[in-house]
Amino acid sequence: MNNFFLIALDSPALSTSRDTIDYLINHAASPDMTRFYIYIAVGLLATLLVERLAGHGVRRILRNSSPDVVQRVTRALQMPLGLLTFSYFFIMAFDAIQSMPHELWMHVHSDLYPVLNGLLILVCSFRLVDIIAQVLRKRWQGEATNLDERWADLIGLTGKSIVTFGAGIFIIQKIDPTFNIVPLLTGVSFVGAAIALASQNTIANAIGSMEIMVDRLFKEGDRISFGEYDGFVIRMGLRSITLAALTGEKINLPNKDLVDKQIRNYTRGKFNRTTFTVGVLYDNSRAHLERALALMESAIRANSRVDHCETNLHRFADSSVELQAIFWADYKTSPEYNRLLSDIQLALKEAFDKAGIAFAFPTQTVHLKRE
Repeated sequence: MNNFFLIALDSPALSTSRDTIDYLINHAASPDMTRFYIYIAVGLLATLLVERLAGHGVRRILRNSSPDVVQRVTRALQMPLGLLTFSYFFIMAFDAIQSMPHELWMHVHSDLYPVLNGLLILVCSFRLVDIIAQVLRKRWQGEATNLDERWADLIGLTGKSIVTFGAGIFIIQKIDPTFNIVPLLTGVSFVGAAIALASQNTIANAIGSMEIMVDRLFKEGDRISFGEYDGFVIRMGLRSITLAALTGEKINLPNKDLVDKQIRNYTRGKFNRTTFTVGVLYDNSRAHLERALALMESAIRANSRVDHCETNLHRFADSSVELQAIFWADYKTSPEYNRLLSDIQLALKEAFDKAGIAFAFPTQTVHLKRE
């Protein structure tokens, strides 16, 4: 470590910086310095102008977005554009010093400019990753979930880590040209492979969460069903989701087990789709069946949680004529769901009793044939 610091202090970039500053202070001719300061002043003015134009452009492009998103994208975009503008005029200012010795001028371009450009690329890349994260948040605005925010933050963190690693290697090589990057990359590759092998399930679950997020299969608060599970999504994570089943218990399900399932989403806005079926006797005439359907719809619509309802004769079952109701209601938890069904069934029982419509029960008719 001490050797590295000694090499860094004696690196061409720092030596050139010291020589350049010493020259500007003690040896630069007055007309050269005047041109130098003029270019610097023009660069500062141009930087302010570019930043204002960038902010105006972002506000016009994202005029339908929330003020918070517009402000964050504007801040992320203004700095890299301002730095690019100022660096252009800064280079012009140095090149305007005509009396600078040719050897020092060559060292500035070969040793100092690459380091400054590397730092500039590092800052711009950081800001570019921020802009990408904000664009993702804008893309998911209105239906964003905690999972979307986690992935946006993770993408931003990964991008910044990659940029930092690359910029660090670049700067180290500029400070110490004898630095060998191959052993470092080999070690990083082995560590990455070992982590990947030890975390196969975690990686598979993370990929599954990405597929769920991209396909927009469901979001937190939705009622979904697949296989033997039916309930409300109360948490979406990078590894698993938590489902509050209609029976009351909480179930943790790995994301990788969901992506290959046929998932049914019963939620539309704040309402959840519910199907309800009852059976009546075959002895009922068509008029009685139509009356039963009307009573069924009225009993369901009378509930304050119900938004829309449709009823129909579903099928002729073994021992009953099945009447079906499909309705959309506002409930978000299993107790609310159970209370809603209980209230509807009690109201329907009362209405059918008053109308003299009997519910069917399992029956079997046996025919005896005499030989």
